[in-house]
Amino acid sequence: MVNKYLLLFIALCSLHTYAQDSRFRINGTVDTKYDNALVTLFTFTGNVIRSVDSCYVKDGHFGFQGTEYLYEKSIISLGNYPDTVLYAELMLGRGDIFVKLAPKSVVQSPLVDEYKAWKDSCSVYWRRFFKAEKEKKDEMYNQYWACRYAFEKKHIHNALGRNLFLDELNNTIPDCPYFIQMCDSLYEMLSERDKSRGDVKEQYKRWGKKKRQLQMIGKRFVDFAFVDTLGNERKLSEYVGTHDLLFLDFWASWCGPCRAQKPYLVQLLKEYKGKGLEILGISLDVDRVSWLSVLRKKENHWTDLCIANKADDKRLRELYAISGIPYGLLIDKSGKITAVVTAGWRHLEMLLKTCYKDVNGLNDRHSE
Repeated sequence: MVNKYLLLFIALCSLHTYAQDSRFRINGTVDTKYDNALVTLFTFTGNVIRSVDSCYVKDGHFGFQGTEYLYEKSIISLGNYPDTVLYAELMLGRGDIFVKLAPKSVVQSPLVDEYKAWKDSCSVYWRRFFKAEKEKKDEMYNQYWACRYAFEKKHIHNALGRNLFLDELNNTIPDCPYFIQMCDSLYEMLSERDKSRGDVKEQYKRWGKKKRQLQMIGKRFVDFAFVDTLGNERKLSEYVGTHDLLFLDFWASWCGPCRAQKPYLVQLLKEYKGKGLEILGISLDVDRVSWLSVLRKKENHWTDLCIANKADDKRLRELYAISGIPYGLLIDKSGKITAVVTAGWRHLEMLLKTCYKDVNGLNDRHSE
């Protein structure tokens, strides 16, 4: 009987120790001019307030305690609009959390320290990638994404990991097959509750199209029929293979950013045309009158084609995973898609610099 009670006592002590270990302790400071002001700690579930706790500032200090809560970011707030409002976003991880409320608040905690160390590690791998010799670049690139994956996997069931994962889905996709595996793997690790969240569902739906964009790289282009300015049918295959690199510029007369980047595309063409670059404009205008009116107002530096009807617009967007414009594809002389351009002319400029640097470097080595 004594052993039975001893085991029960040990179990209760263990539960108490675990409960203590899983608690957060917020030690807060703020300017003493805010003494006696009310400080409030909000926790959330989705966009709904889950709990509210308050205390008053005394001698420039305030504090909170509770069981760790990592499902969403929490907020500490002091003051009410239109008066001065000081606030800090934080994760209520176990252990001591130090918060300094100010116009630019500061939060220190074990989780924050871990996050900063991870970001530093990612930066190190990124620098190594850029400094690496060509034959080592793939290895360094994969190490960079492996570093990101390990951290996000560890935290995928809390707000930090989930938000990092959503940021990955939202960012411009890199030319890295590992990235597809990483994102799909992290998604499968999410709980059913998280998969049903509106923000997760929306971003993962967008990711489906981005994934298709990435998977097109290295594949041969698919032919498609357009019309030229005279109304004649022209096929994409008539233009592919006529130059070392063909940039397909998908745009429309109603797209402001598309028209705004035209002068920059002209400059890029002037810089790289002698090296084998050509541009083919493809308008998604259903109204050909609008398309032609825009063409008449500008100097034409390359051939422009247009879709024939709304059905073409839908088929073309599906065929080439076009989620928005401006959008572009780089196709080499053999008809292989070498890059998807989703971030405008600067993205294209970066790709061209990398491409022609590699080509020139290869030529230099052959001439030695």
